[in-house]
Amino acid sequence: MKPETVIYTLLNASSALAAQVSARIYLDTRPEADPLPAITFGLISDVQDGARPIDPELVTARVQVNCMGNVSDDLVVLRENVRLACHNQSGQIGGVEVVACIQQSMGPDTYDELVNVYLKPIDFKIHYVR
Repeated sequence: MKPETVIYTLLNASSALAAQVSARIYLDTRPEADPLPAITFGLISDVQDGARPIDPELVTARVQVNCMGNVSDDLVVLRENVRLACHNQSGQIGGVEVVACIQQSMGPDTYDELVNVYLKPIDFKIHYVR
């Protein structure tokens, strides 16, 4: 749960995100009845750095943050605020020693016509001490 804790802590510390999504920041899935816009996030990978055990153990994780909403243009701003909250962060974050949290990629953007939901993802690499 360490990489997820880092992202959750950074997202919740952003006043810009609080203004846009309030407390609608969820691990993995959003409750269907909750309003949009919202943010979900989840762990994609978590791999030890190097081929041999070291103390402390350095790890690189990839976490995807998904900006969800009914208006695509609003999500451009939301995703940029997520980037500003999480990119280029380091230090003690949510009780985790973070060497670096950096943006890795954005997209692909999608739209689900059946439920009228746009999705704009952004991924972060988190280098941390396990």
